[in-house]
Amino acid sequence: MSSWLAHPNEFGAPPRKVKYQRSYIVDFPGWGKQKVHLLNYEMPDGTKGRGFVNPVTWSFLGDEINSIPDDTLLVAYCGWSWLFTGINQGVIETKFPSEGEKDKFQRRLSEDGLTEVRNTDSYKIGSSEIYEFTAQKEGKKVKGAGNTEDYLVFNSGTPEYFLPAIYFLLGRKMRY
Repeated sequence: MSSWLAHPNEFGAPPRKVKYQRSYIVDFPGWGKQKVHLLNYEMPDGTKGRGFVNPVTWSFLGDEINSIPDDTLLVAYCGWSWLFTGINQGVIETKFPSEGEKDKFQRRLSEDGLTEVRNTDSYKIGSSEIYEFTAQKEGKKVKGAGNTEDYLVFNSGTPEYFLPAIYFLLGRKMRY
């Protein structure tokens, strides 16, 4: 984690401190069961965050995100790692013509009481089309991800709202 944080593409300086928090066993698609380590860190400028090491190192920071419970943040990390590696390996497409799923999903969201739905990102995994969106629900901002089979929504008052919803959608499909 220290080396990763010090890399010029990240903070460009080593952290002031890194503290081991705990480890998890996660069954990742394509990697199998992996031991994932959660670490807390503080940078010289006072920035605090949490990061995961193995199989891919990644960190999350920000006051809102720091308030997400560790186990819930693990779900986001797992979803992020699946998305990141899938896109880089060409297994997950981000530009594709919808085969009708997008319109069906928009109708479902409308039927479920969401208004002002705006698609923000699209993903195709195998034959599944998954969409990230922003919307209004009962006059409040929400964002979410999913398709006609399964979706989730986060209210703007929750800390999960500050991360891409696709991370949580994909991450909750893994085994812990």
